Amino acid sequence: MDDNPVILVTAGYDHTIRMWDALKSTCTRTIPYTTESQINRMALSSDKHYLAVAGNPSVSLYDVFGSSDLPVLKLDGHTANVTAVEFTQDYKFLATCSEDCSIRWWDVYAGSCKYKLENGAAVNDIAIHPDSRQELLVSCDQDGLIRVWNWRHKKVLCQAVPQPDVAVRSVAVSPNGQLVVAGNNLGQVFVYRLLIDTSPQAGQSVELELYINFEAHGGYRITRSLFSSNGLLLVTCSSDRSAKLWRLTERVMPAAPGSREEVVQAGAELVHSLNYHQRWVWDAAFSSDSGYLVTVSTDTRAALWDVSKGEIIREFKGHQKGVVCVALNDATN
Repeated sequence: MDDNPVILVTAGYDHTIRMWDALKSTCTRTIPYTTESQINRMALSSDKHYLAVAGNPSVSLYDVFGSSDLPVLKLDGHTANVTAVEFTQDYKFLATCSEDCSIRWWDVYAGSCKYKLENGAAVNDIAIHPDSRQELLVSCDQDGLIRVWNWRHKKVLCQAVPQPDVAVRSVAVSPNGQLVVAGNNLGQVFVYRLLIDTSPQAGQSVELELYINFEAHGGYRITRSLFSSNGLLLVTCSSDRSAKLWRLTERVMPAAPGSREEVVQAGAELVHSLNYHQRWVWDAAFSSDSGYLVTVSTDTRAALWDVSKGEIIREFKGHQKGVVCVALNDATN
């Protein structure tokens, strides 16, 4: 086995999980997903050994390098569609969310749920804060709320409502833990500063401060929004059949008459519009160096892009129905 293999996995409506040789665009392994459910989201552990697959209503863990097509672990507890799944960096724990209005925190080794967080509305996405000491998790839901939780204490520390009664579909935290991005059903992107005060006086005080709001997809639903691995770029996927790459910008504006203070104006600059897919673009994944991006679509295809050029390098064909999720881990030791 290669010491640093590139693990690229896609899945969707045809009840198959496909692993690919990213350089040759060939499928190297097909795992039949034997439940009646479609596959909603996937996540790879940081050591590349485990693939978590979210379905309805269970989560299955597969051995990436194993020979068996059966999961090594099945996590039962949700009672409806599991909409997102994410490993902690040390892959000891797994977070999931569901249309059953709950978020669950799982002990992978024990195969059991340690904490259940009740949200009160269908949860569409979650993101674990990269600093594990903070014990923070961000969620977004069908009622239009973005919430920051302390998962251990099952407590909401703060929340924001970008647009009342508009479902927030996707949420992500920047690699440095300082920003939260969310995309909603009307094509709007909201970037928040995540302000954390852990001083003895504050205990653990957390705030979401709106930093940038921009229209990304002209009223079409945003299906996924996430930061590049280096935190310099943002990708949004949409029902408008495109994915778009953005760069967050800050411009120093001249001080107003009578004022000595310059004003910093934040915004988002469109870097590339990635137009290849013929139907909804559902998910995306950056390479570890942020130089490449993989997108997947209901058109049954996955595409590999050169981020700097905004050009397609390879396409991956083999699924018989729509592809709705992708997982990529090409990190080197």
